[in-house]
Amino acid sequence: MDNDKPKTARSYRAGILDDNFSLHINIKWLMQIIVGIALIVLGYIRIENRIKSLEQSMESASTEIEDLMTKHIIEEEAKIAQMQQELDWYEKELNLNPLSWGKKKRKKK
Repeated sequence: MDNDKPKTARSYRAGILDDNFSLHINIKWLMQIIVGIALIVLGYIRIENRIKSLEQSMESASTEIEDLMTKHIIEEEAKIAQMQQELDWYEKELNLNPLSWGKKKRKKK
């Protein structure tokens, strides 16, 4: 029956599945499809790994930023407290208000 068709080295001839249907697979195309699917899977895996590494680096950066922010807030609070102490001392010692100069002289007498 199939003896009139030439058999080539590039394709594989499957048996007849039905009276009107036969399956021919080109080996070159099959290899290209396998290589294409392998490349797509490899690309997907590389993208997934890259996304995971970016998520991990973002998480570590976020924790580092939080640590630096708390450190900065503590330093600023200490600096503000020191400046408030200096301001209180300057107000007490220098007395730059000219209206209160007479009050000190009156109190001393």
